[in-house]
Amino acid sequence: MAQFRFGNFDFPDSLIKWGAVNVKPNQRQSIDAYTDDTGVTRDFALPHTKSEVSFTTLPMSGEELRGIMASMVSNYINYLLRDANCTYYDDESGTFKTGHFYFDKSFQFKRNEVDKSGVPTKYDEMTWTFIEY
Repeated sequence: MAQFRFGNFDFPDSLIKWGAVNVKPNQRQSIDAYTDDTGVTRDFALPHTKSEVSFTTLPMSGEELRGIMASMVSNYINYLLRDANCTYYDDESGTFKTGHFYFDKSFQFKRNEVDKSGVPTKYDEMTWTFIEY
């Protein structure tokens, strides 16, 4: 099992930078939290939690990146949302979990080299973030 699975695509561990995987598991959500007149915060936690997974990839070739993107796109539930059911290791529970995530809308491709036609042939390190609905 890979550290992160997007749909049925296992993100290649060999391309993930060592020490650059960050998981924010089970982030609690509140509704109508407030501080009362005695200064005590009243928080009403919702049962649904959200997780966020981000990691940095090592420099890679254009061919490697195109392979990753083709695999991710083929696993989108909805192309416009760039979403999929993703599996990740939840450090809080010590288990693998699956949730409905979207690929961060502000992702940046970091090109390092292009060929004579302007097609990228090398990419620098990039940070990939996936956020649970």
